[in-house]
Amino acid sequence: MVQKSVFTQSIEVQTDEKYKFLATYQSDTSRYMLENFVTTQAFYKQKAVSTLLNKLEAPIKYFSYGPDTDDQKHTTHLTIAAYNYTQIEKKVNRKIEPALLVIYLTKPIPLAHVDQLMRKNKSSWTKDEVNLFGNQIIDHIDYLHYKFK
Repeated sequence: MVQKSVFTQSIEVQTDEKYKFLATYQSDTSRYMLENFVTTQAFYKQKAVSTLLNKLEAPIKYFSYGPDTDDQKHTTHLTIAAYNYTQIEKKVNRKIEPALLVIYLTKPIPLAHVDQLMRKNKSSWTKDEVNLFGNQIIDHIDYLHYKFK
């Protein structure tokens, strides 16, 4: 039996690249991130993460990763945001979507390797992280869903 991923997105998925520059969003970086990378994820599937990173106009101020539930020694996803942790908390407290993109990868990366970079670069997004994640292939892209009412 083949399992299909289920997405609970509230935005329509587009099948081709319809990229809009950040400036067209009048400083709504969250909407820029969601519309250009989640709704157009079909364009990025099976491409290197560097394809997405090269398009991304907003700087990555926050990133995280974690072990997969079945394999505590590897990760198959990367979370990035254009806001730092404090800015994300403020947005969430005000019930504003911070658009934390979750990029799922086709192959696992050893957590020890990512942990080593995190310690070396003090959890900052640097060329080292770009080199590590940039060559990975994108399976799909989603975002961290906050249940605002």
